[in-house]
Amino acid sequence: MEIIAKAPASCGELIEGSLAGTPFLVTAPISMYATATVSDAFTGIHGLGTKAQEALRRTLAHIGEEAFRFGIRLETEIPQGKGMASSSADIAAVSYAAARAYGRELTAREIMDIAIAIEPSDGIAFAGLSHVSHTTGELFGQYHNIPLLGVSIFDAGGEVDTVAYYQSKGNAGDQDDAYRALLHTVDRAFAVSGAEKERLLGQTATESARRNQQHLEKPELERFITAAQSRGALGVLVAHSGTVVGALWASDLSTAAIDARTHQLAQEFYGTYAFMRQERLISGGVVCEIRA
Repeated sequence: MEIIAKAPASCGELIEGSLAGTPFLVTAPISMYATATVSDAFTGIHGLGTKAQEALRRTLAHIGEEAFRFGIRLETEIPQGKGMASSSADIAAVSYAAARAYGRELTAREIMDIAIAIEPSDGIAFAGLSHVSHTTGELFGQYHNIPLLGVSIFDAGGEVDTVAYYQSKGNAGDQDDAYRALLHTVDRAFAVSGAEKERLLGQTATESARRNQQHLEKPELERFITAAQSRGALGVLVAHSGTVVGALWASDLSTAAIDARTHQLAQEFYGTYAFMRQERLISGGVVCEIRA
């Protein structure tokens, strides 16, 4: 028996802010994964960091099991400390796979509850794009039929400790109206289709990125936004509590065209932003495969 659970990374968030005193975000899952494999063909715990091991302990307690009787291995392609949901993906993949080994299929909310008991969570366990509180786990809404926007991911350098960041993040005053407007724009985006949906998502991401500058500044962000949009990007999204910046491209733009425009951006911002990789915006949620 082998259970393979994959949970996606994110390129930051489409939106992150606070509304009526409650922190929230809208997820931006991408096609990078943490993969947990549970098997009765090997033993021991392999590749699990501190948070993933805590997730395993909490999952066993949640399903009423005292000990883990299988082998488990965690592999990931998601860098840590960049705001790409590395810990959230690790926790989601490990929790789902471990519970499934005992015949339990955890819901996204159960996974989220396990995650936020450890640290604020990006909400990538929920399907679609999710509007969720990353501190309480409350799900406010979900958006489906996600356009496969291209995402060119750049890194401003360094690392951000998520727990320490949220503990120290200050209050920039009452911005409820601004964040309601951003959420309304996302609602409008998913009420339409095609190019208009994608344009509105790019607009929303860019405005939220600009607003986050007062919390965690990205160097030369405005110049990067202008440069990306001049090359046809829909907008720019950021890791609001991390170091990555992503240029968003229309889903029907060819990979070759995205490659060429990304290369131009990488050259122009050499020394400020390091190009990491190119991915696609996808639906969130854990994907599981079971092999006999």
